[in-house]
Amino acid sequence: MWRLLLRYPELLAWEMLWTDSLRETYAAMYKKVKEIKPSIGVGWHIWHNNSFSPIYRAEQDLTELSKYSDFLKMVMYHNCGGERLASYIGSVGGTIYGDVPHKSCWTSTTAFWTTSRKKPVGDPRTGLSADYVYREAKRAREALNGTRTQLWPGIDIDIPTNANSSKSTPAGTRDAVMAAFRAGSDGVILSRKYSEMKLANLAGAGAAIRQLGLG
Repeated sequence: MWRLLLRYPELLAWEMLWTDSLRETYAAMYKKVKEIKPSIGVGWHIWHNNSFSPIYRAEQDLTELSKYSDFLKMVMYHNCGGERLASYIGSVGGTIYGDVPHKSCWTSTTAFWTTSRKKPVGDPRTGLSADYVYREAKRAREALNGTRTQLWPGIDIDIPTNANSSKSTPAGTRDAVMAAFRAGSDGVILSRKYSEMKLANLAGAGAAIRQLGLG
């Protein structure tokens, strides 16, 4: 991978062209919405690869994004996160990191975001812990300090996972929501959609709000 990038640096230039184009689209949408009704909040979904890919993560300059964002929904899906992490490793391990041993690929991918897990990091059947939510939210909060942009982590409730993979629980939802607020988040977005959610697991978010004295 590095040999290709050193020989053909225009690969990175093309990648950054895409990122800059997306930011220009965000800025244009933000400007148009505010022209129509200034009081409407405008924000963006930063997808889960922000937790896994150091390349994508490096492109998410939150200070830059804050110029045309009233809020950012940073995906921090803890329950389906273990499965998605395994999927990401399987993808890059067979492509851009194809010459890296599988175990080393796991280690290097998780090294840049310290997290605790319910089982060893190599087990794709487990979810990520509330500590993962706390650390990701804390990092994002620090990056947004000094801006007016609010941080709203996305907390997953009953996003479908494979039969043998981690499932949402009321306690897991409660702990993830509490972790997000402990890290300084302005709010949370319960994700992905209400029709998927079991009411008992959704109630875990309410329990967190009451325990934090916010409701």
